[in-house]
Amino acid sequence: MRSQFPYRLHTQKLFCRRCRRVMPHGLFAKEPYSTYGGMAPHIPLLCRCDECGTTFVAFSQEFAIGQSSNGSDYTKIYGKNRIIPGNWLYFKNTVKPGVVKSYFQTGDKEVFLVSYDGGAPEKVERPKTIIRNEEAPDGYRLVPAQTAQVLIGDNVYHAIRDQFGVAVGLVSDGGKDKLAILLDDNSLLFITIPLSKQNVPNTTLSEYVRQKLAQLFPEDYNRVQVTVGQGIVYLEGIVRSLAVKKALCACVNNMPHVRGCVDFMRVQMETYISDERLESSIWRLLDAPAFKIFDYSAEVRNSRANVKLSCFDFNFPKDLENRIADLPGLQDLSLTINPIPEKHSDIQVTCRVIEKELAQNTRLAGTMIRLTYFNNKYVMEGRVSNSFQKQWALINAVKMVRTASIENRLRVC
Repeated sequence: MRSQFPYRLHTQKLFCRRCRRVMPHGLFAKEPYSTYGGMAPHIPLLCRCDECGTTFVAFSQEFAIGQSSNGSDYTKIYGKNRIIPGNWLYFKNTVKPGVVKSYFQTGDKEVFLVSYDGGAPEKVERPKTIIRNEEAPDGYRLVPAQTAQVLIGDNVYHAIRDQFGVAVGLVSDGGKDKLAILLDDNSLLFITIPLSKQNVPNTTLSEYVRQKLAQLFPEDYNRVQVTVGQGIVYLEGIVRSLAVKKALCACVNNMPHVRGCVDFMRVQMETYISDERLESSIWRLLDAPAFKIFDYSAEVRNSRANVKLSCFDFNFPKDLENRIADLPGLQDLSLTINPIPEKHSDIQVTCRVIEKELAQNTRLAGTMIRLTYFNNKYVMEGRVSNSFQKQWALINAVKMVRTASIENRLRVC
């Protein structure tokens, strides 16, 4: 399985079932994702122990990678965090956390107005503390009460033991799913996940997934093999197109009680189609006037496409991914779309007028040219038949916008 996950994204200390202790693990993915600022959900990650090589599969939404997606999920601890109004705040030896409504200091005290369960604010006074090293700026998960919400890598506070620690894994032990926590005293603690969050038995989940796929994908169900383990669904087989492949994965990821889907399916290739032909087909889709996009690029290697583009937010190309995925012979697709708010609407109107005039120019017959103003400059994109047309289009555009500051990205093809 390691060969299916070639890209090492991250290194994290996790519990290894073979070493029986917390060891550094590499987190590997099928694509070179960035972990900066967090990761999209449902991305399968192969976790491999650097010591013994033992592997297991987890998913991006189970890890606290990058920035917190929702800081309000975490509780700050008095004496360990800097507090501002709106934070969830927990005082040691109290029953539960509350929301800070206001906060001020006196000579030797800190005074909080805290609301519990939406009730009237209560006044809480504590001796003034100085936070020198804030280990978890976003806050902590409170265990055992919040065990079901803990992500791997989260800083946690065990209210009963009065100890801080970090979540280092989700393990199956004696038929129960448990959260592994490494406490500050280096002891390893296993807390059973609440019953409502336990993984469904493999046979039950497998039967449910098979029935749903047979119902929703009657033409493709017999081509796909379904394997289930600890809430993870593995799909193998040969399917008609990349669009079908993506639809199957999306369907499984949205099923209840499924941790995530690992895709080992391949697209059927009745005839070989070269990377060059696939790339040319993608460029023609991107050039199509129906899609109001710019700053776009496409690259195909080994029948796998990497496409990047920008668009104004109100022109989001909703159907583009499906159109590309339907291309015969395409095995995989990575599509990155950067929607940005429109600026200089009057200039964009001028760009549309210039595009129309270029399309009517007899010397530019057979071309597809678009002009966009972004990042404080004009950019000309699309395709022409020869170098003369590329230069002729630039000369005419310069005359019409009355500036030589035009980046010419026209492709000769």
